[in-house]
This record gives sequence, C-alpha cells and structure tokens, in this order.
Amino acid sequence: MNRLIQIIILMLITLSVSAQKYVQVWGDEFNTPGLPDSTKWSYEKGKLRNNELQYYTNRMENVRIEDSVLIIETRKENFDGAQYTSASIISKGVGDWKYGKVEISAKVPTGKGTWPALWMMPTYNEYGSWPRSGEIDIMEYIGVEPQNLYFTSHFEGINMSAGKHGSSGSGPQKVVRDPFNEFITFTVVWTPDKIEWWANDRKYHEYKKPADDYRVWPFDKEFYLILNLAYGGTWAGSAGVDDTKLPHKFLIDYVRVYQVQDSESPFELNIQPPVHGKVEVSPKLDFYPENTEVTLTAIPDSGYSFRAWTHLGQANPYKFIIGKNTTVTPVFYNQNELLSNGEFDKSWNPWSFYVENSQNLSYTPTIVDSTFEINITKTTGTEWHLGFQQSGLSLKKAEYKLTFDAWAEQQKQLNITVSKNYADWGAHIVKNIGITSTRKKYEITLIMPVNDENLRLFFGIGRFLGKFSIDNISLTQIEEVTSNGDQEIDSNKDSFSVYPNPANGEFKVFISNFSEMKLQNLEILSPDGKLLYQTKLLKPETEIYTGNIKPGFYIVKVSSDKSVQAKKILIL
Repeated sequence: MNRLIQIIILMLITLSVSAQKYVQVWGDEFNTPGLPDSTKWSYEKGKLRNNELQYYTNRMENVRIEDSVLIIETRKENFDGAQYTSASIISKGVGDWKYGKVEISAKVPTGKGTWPALWMMPTYNEYGSWPRSGEIDIMEYIGVEPQNLYFTSHFEGINMSAGKHGSSGSGPQKVVRDPFNEFITFTVVWTPDKIEWWANDRKYHEYKKPADDYRVWPFDKEFYLILNLAYGGTWAGSAGVDDTKLPHKFLIDYVRVYQVQDSESPFELNIQPPVHGKVEVSPKLDFYPENTEVTLTAIPDSGYSFRAWTHLGQANPYKFIIGKNTTVTPVFYNQNELLSNGEFDKSWNPWSFYVENSQNLSYTPTIVDSTFEINITKTTGTEWHLGFQQSGLSLKKAEYKLTFDAWAEQQKQLNITVSKNYADWGAHIVKNIGITSTRKKYEITLIMPVNDENLRLFFGIGRFLGKFSIDNISLTQIEEVTSNGDQEIDSNKDSFSVYPNPANGEFKVFISNFSEMKLQNLEILSPDGKLLYQTKLLKPETEIYTGNIKPGFYIVKVSSDKSVQAKKILIL
C-alpha cells in the first residue's frame, strides 16, 4: 500500500469520525429547587462500602438543589450509629445506557477525608458481582491529594484467581491548579471499542477493548450513574480526616447524556408492545423529523399501575425531543405485586447475581421459554456463595406471601433471605426450602418484623450443582403485623456495634444503652439460622472469641426482654 492510499484512508476515517453526531437523550440541569427530580434519581442509604464514615440519607440537609446547582453535603452529626452524613444519588432503572457520551460539570470540595465521585455501575451485574460486571469512574478526587483527579475503569481481569482485579486508570492527573476552586467539565466517551476520559475538552485517559472477553471488557451492558460524596474510608481516609473544614459541599451544575445519531432524519419511534396497559403518542407519525417534541402517556389497565419507561425515566406523561431512532419500553405492574419481572418474560432483568468466591464458582444463566435457568458447573457448596436477588424493595412490618415454581437436577436446599440492602446487610428473614427434581409450586409465608424501605430478596443456590430452574416469582402482602409477642426485632436500630468487622479470632460487642436493657443475651447464628454460640452480656463491652467457628459470614444477635437486634459479621 503506497503512502497516498494510506493518507486517503486516514482522511476517510477522520471524516467518518468527525461526521458522527451525538444527540442528547437524557439529562438534568438541576433548575428546580428542593430535592432532586424523583423521576430521574433515587438514593443509596446507609453505611455502604470501603469503610467510609458517612451514613447516606435522602434528606435535604445532605442533598438539595439551590440556584440551579445540585449540592451534596457531608455533615458531622450522629445519625443511625454514624458520626457523619452525606448523600449518594443514582439513576438506576430510569437513566441507564449502553455506549454514549456522559458530560458532567462539577466542583469538588477540598479537605482531608473528602471523596467525591462521578461514576457508573452496571444495571444488572450480568457477569457477576463487583468487579466482574465492571465499573466506570468518570472522576474521583480525594482531599488528601488536593491537586489530583483520577479517571479509572475496573473489571475482573485475567488474574482474579490471584486476588487481583483488573483496572485501567490514568493515575493522578493535574487538570487545573486548585480544582476545588472551579467547575470542571468531565466527559466520558464510551463506544463498543473503547472508553475515553476528558476534562475541560482535553483527553486524559483511554482504555481500548483488548478482547471479546468480559473479564477485560464487561462494558457491553447498560450502566447507570452515581453522584456521591464519601468521607474517610480505605482510600480517602488513609491519612485521617479533618473535621475542621466540615461541612463539605460537592457541587454539580448539570448532567447530560448523549448517544450517536444512528441515521439521518426522519426517525422511527418504536413503542414495545405494552403488557397490562397502553401508550398514547402525540403526535402520532410514521416517521418523525429531527427535533420534534413527542409526548408519551402511559395508561394502565384496571388493577395495574405505571412504573417507568425502562432506562428513560418515570415521568408520565413523558416528553422528549426526538433526535435518533428511539425504542421505548413501558412497564406496568400489578398494584399488589412487589417484584418486577418475576415471570422472566424476556430476560432476568432486574434480577442480579451475587458471587462470593468467583474463582471457585462457575455458572451460566439463560432464559428458556420464559423460565430462568442457571447451569452450575462448579460450586463451593455454601448456599449464599452464589445467588440471585432483586434489590430496592420496600416492605413494612407485615405478613407476605412468596410463591414460585422451581425444580433442579439435584434435590438440595434453596436458601431464601429478606435482607437489608445497606450497612451490615443483615437478614430480617431466613428460610430454607427443599427443591425437588420435578416442577413444583411453592408458597411461603414471610413475616417482616420491621419497616424497611431498602431491602433485597435473595435466593441462595450455592448448594446446587447442575441445572436449577425457577419461574413465576411473586411477592404480595397478606396483612400487617401488629404484634410480635413481647419481643420486637429492630434491625434498623444501632444501639449496639460489632468491631472489628471483619474479625480474626475475636471481636467486641458494645451496647450503647446497656443500662436500659435487661436479660441481655448474645447469639452467633449461621446464615441459615443455626445457633453456633451464645452467652450472657454482663457489661456494655464484651470480648467474643470465635474459637472453632469457620471463616464466613454470620449473624450476631443481641436480645433483651423488649427487643432483638442483629448485625452481620465476617469471620476470617
């Protein structure tokens, strides 16, 4: 190939790239004072990860819009056992994309201990739990390095079995002097072949797809946005924290999401056939000229409600400017049904997978004739090491009915838990059900002991080997629970703490209101509810020696004549 042909080919490629047009498909300018738009954002709650110090809330003290700017604020205050509060908002389910350009204008706070981040996580964890399904960090900043910004992606990598996950990061980058003094425009451009990180129109990092292997490129599924301000933790708190600069404010001017315009105008609008409702479109055209404003109105059938336009938002009517070929999926649900897609009509979404020891597990999930089937070829034999779950459930203190059809090649115990989706991830309810080799309908009564608005329903299948099948999962409320005898289980209350957690050989239990309680007992239970250890508590702080308890997760339960509280602990 001569030099002239090479130049022509290069020019054609350049023209093709430059001709690629991005159109905005989602965004928030934060123009309305108050809490963030509930049709676009929801909240993470609790103490969640990385040994961070803050408790995430949905209060205006921690997250609000003022003067067309989103403020996420970290405060020093006692809240549910934590000494600090902050906020983390997410777009999961109503703002999810595969490929595109995400642009965010933000101003980071400074001060030792701050950890603001703009990042993306997979909507469905289809390759397994973190880091197998990936993470895209649009921007991270830690106050202990006041001049540096970080741009990174995470994935399983080839050497996960050696205890190291894969990542591709820019390392510390000096975008501007004193980045905490001005708004910076952060941009991620994500295509099927690479991810690019930009700040103020300059590219700082690029990760090219190495191979068609999810271990190094899980970035071919939908991801959602997270905007949060953490405090302390394993990275930002490595040199301690400086409370003298509190409160800290992470400011975000706007979020804009763009995707490639895949054809020239006019465009097609495809409404996926609704189930249990219909959609009115205005104007209703065969093809839409570019920049036409379209209004969609979801009308549910009797007994059903509208939930969302999948990956787009919850506003109804939903108005948007059409700038590309667009497919819209409306979701209607039974007003009494608390789960989504328990019939597995098209996929397993929004069910996600949990994997504890990925190097010791191997499984392949599929949908066969609207039935969820998972073929397990390698397992640890521990039920909770492998499972699938639906998160974000809100249940009150009531009695519920759980039904499903299930069968398996091996007759084993299916572990079912209703657990907190935050903090210590402790279980409110634990059930073990024997599954046979023939299809059978199971009906289980679940008694929820407390109100909890952030739960997960988990099916632990780590004991099974071979094919396990499940279908028609339904959860409905039967009646409210008004009494639990003389004893009320209160897993939300944080009047006792367990530390260190994880524990190696021993740990301590501290009860803050020891003098107010009577008949105090401590029990250590296995995840399936078996009693492994018990003792009387005679003072506010007690040392517990784990002795012959095998490594793993366990439940620490403290009970008195009036209440029962539980926390989850990892014993090494």
